[in-house]
Amino acid sequence: MTSFIDTHCHLDKLDSTPEEALKEAKKDGVEKIITISVDEESFNFVSTAIVKFINVYGTIGLHPHDASKFSISLDQIIRKLAKGHKKIIAIGETGLDYHYMNSSSAEQQLAFQKQLQIAIDLNLPVVLHSREAESDTISILKEISVPALGVAHSFTSSFKMAKSLLDMGWYIGINGIVTFKNSQDLREIVRAIPLDKLLLETDSPFLAPVPLRGTSNKPANIPLIASFIANLRKIPMDYLASKTSENAHKLFNISSPNSRSVSERF
Repeated sequence: MTSFIDTHCHLDKLDSTPEEALKEAKKDGVEKIITISVDEESFNFVSTAIVKFINVYGTIGLHPHDASKFSISLDQIIRKLAKGHKKIIAIGETGLDYHYMNSSSAEQQLAFQKQLQIAIDLNLPVVLHSREAESDTISILKEISVPALGVAHSFTSSFKMAKSLLDMGWYIGINGIVTFKNSQDLREIVRAIPLDKLLLETDSPFLAPVPLRGTSNKPANIPLIASFIANLRKIPMDYLASKTSENAHKLFNISSPNSRSVSERF
């Protein structure tokens, strides 16, 4: 059976329970799921879920919307949680979002820079959120280069930004947006992304793919996204699934339960 990894979802925000979502996802071949934190409340959920569910991994980070809440104490909390369990596999999602400006650009940039430093100190990759902030995002990433790299999740930016990220060795996360009618530019980028730098995600419960657009998204929808991308790139879906899963294993170092001990993060 074809096996997938959903590299970005929010299990705590789904319409169904995590148990229901995971059962349905597994039935559709989604074998591993990375649930993403965005604020202190979700830190607690992620920390619990990765222990409770064997095939769930997590990240710890502060979304740019909440960047105004970043503090020394929150920095310490993120570090402690990230050090505390081998199934915390990345810092994020963090970055810049100049669309809603829920936090000022200065607050966002500071929180982003601080979390990049955490990733460097703990040798963890980064889950990047960037919206309408291409120049500042790339500028900061070039200034603070993260050795463990990362993924630009829910990518909808320009070809220029994609090339800049790929040139730095980063991965590109693609979700249901690629299926939307007005996403022709994104589809051209997806055709051009090297297959060894592509990751699949749902960002559920957001951004359900066509033909489910407007409904609550879920990890079980990964095969719909994969099928669309496979057709777009004219490759077998099994091959796409295999390559993107291999990429996720490599970036997040989750190829086996004992792939990295906690002590290796110091």
